[in-house]
Amino acid sequence: MAETALVAYAGLVRSSAQVAVTYRGRMVLWVLSGFFPLLLMAVWLTVVAESGPPAGWTTADFLAYYAAAALVWHLSGQHIVWEWDQDMRSGDLSTKLLRPIHPFFQYAAADLGHRLVLLTGLLPAFAVAVALLPGLDYDLTPADAVLVVAAVVLAYVLSIVMASAVALAGFWTTQTTNLWMLWWGLGSFASGWVAPLELMPEWLRNLAVVLPFRSTLGFPVELVSGRLDGPEVAVGFLVGAVWTAGFALFYVVVWRRGIRRFQAVAG
Repeated sequence: MAETALVAYAGLVRSSAQVAVTYRGRMVLWVLSGFFPLLLMAVWLTVVAESGPPAGWTTADFLAYYAAAALVWHLSGQHIVWEWDQDMRSGDLSTKLLRPIHPFFQYAAADLGHRLVLLTGLLPAFAVAVALLPGLDYDLTPADAVLVVAAVVLAYVLSIVMASAVALAGFWTTQTTNLWMLWWGLGSFASGWVAPLELMPEWLRNLAVVLPFRSTLGFPVELVSGRLDGPEVAVGFLVGAVWTAGFALFYVVVWRRGIRRFQAVAG
């Protein structure tokens, strides 16, 4: 059974990748929407040029931070709530329920297929930028690189589990996407998305360490930027893993309750 599920999952990923290649315009729009960190970088560089850099930060540091943030956002930022919401409204979720794979894994496979296509373009472009721009200096050892990859994988898994858990609110309300936008809007300040957490007030930095948002963006960016020591790295992975497990458990409980009340006349 497990082997059959893995084969089916791989097929769903390939199918999603083919769809992503077919609808290239949508992928371009997705890429463009993820360049918001670079706009924030421009703001910070203007501040640095006029007032001087904050303590411990240089122009090159801001360039490296926001370039990495843009890449991590493309790898972990989630739109899956809109897929859940659309299928719940249209009744297409009922079709997914008839398949032998849980809907969560169907959505996850579709998302992963799009990410893989996106990676084929983003990673070479990022590598060229690192080679050509002196400010993008990521001094990583092989061990550091492994930790960064692990942090990005954790960011992606946490993001998709968290977004799916929030999406299940659609069993009770038609405001799921608004709920997610509110959730992430508040969390953007604690994720390192708006500004590096090191430049935030101390109370927000301390709070961000134990909230899930930093694990989806700020933690891997800080890690690749070399701004964390050993204990901070361990805490970052621990917090991300605990929140992932917590949202997964929440998803399972809410799914069992919510699926009982799901009704569809389409799909």
